[in-house]
Amino acid sequence: MIRDSGRRFDRKSEIRGCLDLGSSNFRLLVLEAVFPDSVIEEARALEIRAFREEKRFVGWGDDLAASGIVSPEKTGTALRAVKDLVAAAARWGCPRPAIVATNTLREAANAPRVKAALEAAAGAPVVVLAQREEAELGYIGASFFRPRDEGVLLVDAGGTSTEISWGRGTSMEGYLGLPVGTHRVRRMLDRSSGARRVSAAIAERIAVSAGQGLGRRGAADVYSLPGFLRNPTMLMTGGTAVSLAVLGGRMTGPGAVFEEMRAISRDDLAFMARRLAG
Repeated sequence: MIRDSGRRFDRKSEIRGCLDLGSSNFRLLVLEAVFPDSVIEEARALEIRAFREEKRFVGWGDDLAASGIVSPEKTGTALRAVKDLVAAAARWGCPRPAIVATNTLREAANAPRVKAALEAAAGAPVVVLAQREEAELGYIGASFFRPRDEGVLLVDAGGTSTEISWGRGTSMEGYLGLPVGTHRVRRMLDRSSGARRVSAAIAERIAVSAGQGLGRRGAADVYSLPGFLRNPTMLMTGGTAVSLAVLGGRMTGPGAVFEEMRAISRDDLAFMARRLAG
């Protein structure tokens, strides 16, 4: 394949931003970069000149797990967080960042009202991602800096849902959406005296969702895990992944700091599970 490797130097630097309204945290990322024309280009086609990031803990997924709605208190917290983060993006040269929301606004019974309030506070539209869209965007982001011929399996463990996606390079081939996240598991643990009961409740919730279809697109969005490449590179994203990486680092010695792309073996995971259970 012949590549015109010099053409990207003619591109101008741009400032782009995204505000992700997750079930636990609202995260803002603003990049000044020369962006590739397509995500299938190699990672070197993205030339990052500067980046800024900020987050606010909102935790409205806990409301969803408890009652199926977003409470007035959490709505107020969310509105203040959005105003702060949109203002920060403007200071960094991005007055209109893309704003996306995930499972809390997919499922909450009062989501339309909360979404309208958020849009008024932000002065911009809020796009509520379908579960497949969330899985695909997460997959592209996590796999972008991996080799384009590599088989990848991504686990994105969120606050109220978990997406498992797979593919080769930056091309997602399928996904499985699970209606389980850290807020829901914590609620189950609060109500249960044993891990087996929690595991059974999770299995029942997954089975019910598999029968009804996940997200807004119906049963066609439910996939079984495929027979993809053996031993794919397994990536994990989200707050749970960060917590595991921090915990693994602390177990290896004092003063360890969080590292992105930290490798954790199955033995490491088993060791952490035993420590946490104890």
